[in-house]
Formats: sequence, structure tokens, C-alpha cells
Amino acid sequence: MLAFVMSSDDFTLGEIHLELTLTKGQLEVVVSSARGLPSAASGQDPDTYVKTYLKEGERRIHKRKTRVTKHSRRPKFNQTLRYGAQDALGRSLLVMVWERQRGFEHNQGIGVAEISLAKLEQGQRPLVGWYRLLPVSSVMRVDSDSGDSTR
Repeated sequence: MLAFVMSSDDFTLGEIHLELTLTKGQLEVVVSSARGLPSAASGQDPDTYVKTYLKEGERRIHKRKTRVTKHSRRPKFNQTLRYGAQDALGRSLLVMVWERQRGFEHNQGIGVAEISLAKLEQGQRPLVGWYRLLPVSSVMRVDSDSGDSTR
């Protein structure tokens, strides 16, 4: 009998490319693109969007989101989301990739990345890179994309 063992590296929810800059009294979050996203439950390429939150402790505040990119496992968002610098200091940034559902179904969380903003300083070079998406349940339980969550 042959057994197949799957390592955590074999299962991926994809990655998201971000650029974080603290400048002119603002935190700018450039949501460039994502790659390696899973197919939708229907087997089709998903319609996706990104929500970002500043996070203080377990509380999510100051939500921003991108437009929906249709039918792609490698969506290109190319959008800049802005927060006041005073709101970002000492907090973390929660980045969630969502699959938009049709009809009466709730949108589904695909994956999440959490980035500490502690090292980000005004005037420094931006933080740029690919961030691995983890299961949404690893950060919180999300009942829907309305923002309701419990821990």
C-alpha cells in the first residue's frame, strides 16, 4: 500500500504582492496582484477582491477594499489603498483575499496575510514583496465578508 503524505508546503492558498510606504502623513498600501489562488468551488477561475484592515489587538478598524477582478487565479488589482499615518502607527495590517459569490451565497475568504507595521518609518524605502496567504481561520473565524468575526 502506498501512502501519500502532504506537507504544508504542498497546500497553498497563493500569495499577494504588496508595497507598503509611509509618506506625507499616509500609509499607502499598493495591492499589485496575487498568484497561485485556488480555483472556485465550481472549478472556474474565481472573481476576487482584497480587503485590508488596520488591526489593533484583536480589533479590526479602518477597512479598505479593491475592485473585483473577474475570472483569474492571477488577478492584477493595481490599486493603492490609503490610511492616515497616525492610524497605522503601532498596528498591523490585515490583508484578506475574498472570492465573490453570485446569488444569495456569502462571499468566501480565500486567504489572509498579517503584516506588522512596527518597522515601517516615514521616508524609508517601501516594504515590497510577496506575502503567503494563510487560511482565514488561522487569524480569525469569519462568518461572512460583512466584517463580523469572532476569535
